[in-house]
Amino acid sequence: MKKFTNILAIVLLAVMSLTVLTACSNISQAYADKINEAAAKEEYIEYLDVMNALGENAIDITIAKTGVIIAAQGCTSLEELNTKLEAGETVKGIVVTLFAGKALSAEYKVLSSEDTK
Repeated sequence: MKKFTNILAIVLLAVMSLTVLTACSNISQAYADKINEAAAKEEYIEYLDVMNALGENAIDITIAKTGVIIAAQGCTSLEELNTKLEAGETVKGIVVTLFAGKALSAEYKVLSSEDTK
């Protein structure tokens, strides 16, 4: 019984670790490519899908779902992102451009203060 409990604990720990990694994995070049490929086919990814995919790291700078969504690991607000940038930290993230709720393009790059304006 003790062996079963240990195996169960290991499996649960592995699942929890995978969940955490999956939640952060969309802040990547691969997700930017997915958005760009969908836009090229005019099969746009919707605003809510982008927000859900980027999770708590999504910083919404849109009006009526038009503008940009920025996401960077460890930044959950625009103020937090700006603080890191002002401190001279290198922050990689994704910038998704939207129009009328549709993701038109995305770029994964080192962010700058220009991206937050």
